[in-house]
Amino acid sequence: MRIAVISDIHANWPALQAVEADFAGVDDVICLGDVVGYGGDPVRCLDHVRSRGWLTLTGNHDRACTDRDALGWFNEEAASAIRWTVDQLGQDRIRWLRALPEQSSRLGVRLVHASPRSPVFEYVLDIPTAAANLKDLLGGVCFHGHTHLPGIFQIEGRQVVHRYRLGAAPLPGPGLINPGSVGQPRDHNPGASYGIWDTTEGSFEFRRVTYDREAAKQSIRRAGLPERFAVRLDFGY
Repeated sequence: MRIAVISDIHANWPALQAVEADFAGVDDVICLGDVVGYGGDPVRCLDHVRSRGWLTLTGNHDRACTDRDALGWFNEEAASAIRWTVDQLGQDRIRWLRALPEQSSRLGVRLVHASPRSPVFEYVLDIPTAAANLKDLLGGVCFHGHTHLPGIFQIEGRQVVHRYRLGAAPLPGPGLINPGSVGQPRDHNPGASYGIWDTTEGSFEFRRVTYDREAAKQSIRRAGLPERFAVRLDFGY
């Protein structure tokens, strides 16, 4: 079975369309959260993900739409986007977001938005944080998003290392695998990022897809959201 693993769509409809068009031969899809936030098309993206019936986790931006206390984790620009998003969604979509699970598993692989230790909020950005979370996995594998940075934290010898390259590689054990962000990449590559988990081969393939960034930027500007959210799409940060 081939399963597309996506994360951090962030209301970027053109990016989601382009990634889904790249799903050749995919049998299922897992979404690791943050369907909304930052981008100008939260309704279209949420309705699409919801209609597909994909296993979808809650991300911190999804959570902030249903729990105003979570806005304390956000800077003012990100918080303003959340407040605008809530106004667009309506109560039925808010209820759907509220019902999303914090974590799940598939075929022995743990699924979270942020980290095994803190499924919604912790950023795994450095070796010490990764090492602590790898220890928590007890030799297993976890798919996570949140940082918008694709790659694998794994143990080689006695060291924790971070690896990223396009193409397929065997699943590590233990390992933290981040497919990157569909809607707002931050590794200085503006292409939408996702991965394909081949459960038969025991591998994970990182993929990048070009999309209509001008359309995504125009959507952000029409919504009156911070200009920085549009500009950053061209630079992947």
